[in-house]
Amino acid sequence: MNLATMHRCPICNKKKGNCHFTTHFHLNPPCLECKHAWKPAGIKYNGTALKVTYGKTPIRLLGIRYNMWLDSTAQRRYVMDGITEMACFLHKNRDLSIENGLRLIECTLAPLLAFSGPVITWPEKEFKKLTAAFVRCNKEAWQMSPNTSTALFTFPKDRGGLQIKLPRAIIFSATWGHLTRCCQFDDGTRQLAEITYRDALEQHGCLDMEDLQFEAEFLTCDQASQNSFTFACHLTSTIGIRVS
Repeated sequence: MNLATMHRCPICNKKKGNCHFTTHFHLNPPCLECKHAWKPAGIKYNGTALKVTYGKTPIRLLGIRYNMWLDSTAQRRYVMDGITEMACFLHKNRDLSIENGLRLIECTLAPLLAFSGPVITWPEKEFKKLTAAFVRCNKEAWQMSPNTSTALFTFPKDRGGLQIKLPRAIIFSATWGHLTRCCQFDDGTRQLAEITYRDALEQHGCLDMEDLQFEAEFLTCDQASQNSFTFACHLTSTIGIRVS
């Protein structure tokens, strides 16, 4: 093919022959494939086109607020807003008994976090805010002062603490439960899980799950979240347990 007769498409940025282009009505026409491909329409306000980066707008995929650039900021904000709203509700309704307040947290906040926990990523800074907001809700449910020590809620019961289930433990249960269900039946989901598991072992030079848990202990949350099994093993190390 004569390279001199080839043209570059301004949309896909590929060089193609003359047969892939329409008649040259203007100097730089798109190729036939790009011309007939679907393109999202622009957004206008009062007749003025707004600047839009396609794929950046959050969408709801199976109920989780995400976008095509894998940005989960909208979903994290949604979870934080739900926890904040619950804390305000418990603070205003002091006539609610402690038992009912704790039951309300158990039935609402835990499923809210577990639903999207295994899918979206929580940066370490955002995760600290999430944990603080979660503890604040439990303080309101127990009708305690906001200045009450957090250690009272995180210490084990045999040491005098309340031992509430923190967000990290909730995401841990949800993540391992999700992986267990993926491997439960011999179908396409199990095949994808096996591929993901092998990728995790090869990436970190591990032989089995036990080795992967040891290696994941030295990874950051952002690094571990690139693979579902690596992230699950990272959670086990942060909680201080081992899964066989």
